[in-house]
Amino acid sequence: MADSSPEENDIEVDNKYAVDNQSFTADDDNKQTKTHLNDIDNISVTFRKDSLTVDIDQRHNSSYPLDKNEGEQSPYEEVAANVSNKDDPSMAVLTFRSWFLGLAFTGLLSFINQFFWYRTSPLVIGVLVAQLLSHLIGKTLAKILPTKKFKIFRWYFTFNPGPFTVKEHCIITTMASTGVGTAYAIDVLTIQRLFYKRTMHPGMAIIFVITSQILGYGMAGIMRKFLVWPAAMIWPSNLVNCALFRTLHNDKEDPSTDDKPRWTMTRLRFFAVAFICQFIYYWFPGYIFPVLSLFSWICMIKPNNVVLSQLTGINGLGIGSIELDWNAWVSFLGSPIVVPYWAQVNILFGFVFLAWLIAPATYYSN
Repeated sequence: MADSSPEENDIEVDNKYAVDNQSFTADDDNKQTKTHLNDIDNISVTFRKDSLTVDIDQRHNSSYPLDKNEGEQSPYEEVAANVSNKDDPSMAVLTFRSWFLGLAFTGLLSFINQFFWYRTSPLVIGVLVAQLLSHLIGKTLAKILPTKKFKIFRWYFTFNPGPFTVKEHCIITTMASTGVGTAYAIDVLTIQRLFYKRTMHPGMAIIFVITSQILGYGMAGIMRKFLVWPAAMIWPSNLVNCALFRTLHNDKEDPSTDDKPRWTMTRLRFFAVAFICQFIYYWFPGYIFPVLSLFSWICMIKPNNVVLSQLTGINGLGIGSIELDWNAWVSFLGSPIVVPYWAQVNILFGFVFLAWLIAPATYYSN
């Protein structure tokens, strides 16, 4: 419902304002603000000339300025807590630092990940590495680069426009993410060379890889209007990066949570503890005791049994094998911490049905 009081600063409410379960619109001297309401009950709305106050289920009491730079808020609490819907157009984005670090990490990650792709358990250098290192290097460049401005025709250019911003950090991470995943077309070229003894001309191979990659980016561009722009769309894997951006760049605590019980450890301290523990543990499966990476204990029952080795060995279907190496867990399907539970169950049942039931039955019945 919409209420108005006789105060002088209140907007007079009449037929100009429409409120329904989808959206409400307030007009004041040709200025318009629209807020979408999705699946919310018990709403009390008050319109004023300088702000808009919304009470929702007595759980949220927030005052939002009528700002054109404020976007639609996500209905998911996980997204709303980590992704701000407010924009600061004055922040620097395409700077010398962002282009230099973005291109450098893109080339470096592309080379490293493609080089280690041919391991039994591929060693993947994720985008989080680039996100952390670019923050450290970006802060350093903001302190040491000269701030002098250079004039090129009618434009001005500087190596250091000011403090390292979160937008620069985001564009660097986005550029680096294109080099994390290997191109699927490389697998086609590799199989042709190893198994069919055929080598494609280098020019044709380059064009083949580029076109296959551009096809994916083109599909993403076409579907972004439906899968990216709406606030109701959620991409769980990106929440990790968004939470890290907020941890590194948001130094202010939310005053609305001061009176609420919470864990006393800050995000940055928790990240540091987890990082150190992971660094120490990886020495065991990676160097000290490599058998922890993949342990086929069933094969040890009958080491000379070919069928048992095909079903349970690390070079077979791996039924019953145990992995204690985090890098082996995330090599193909990503982090299990990020993927939702329902998606993990879907992947598990699909894998067991196809790889452990259909594939052996088809192979041994042929």
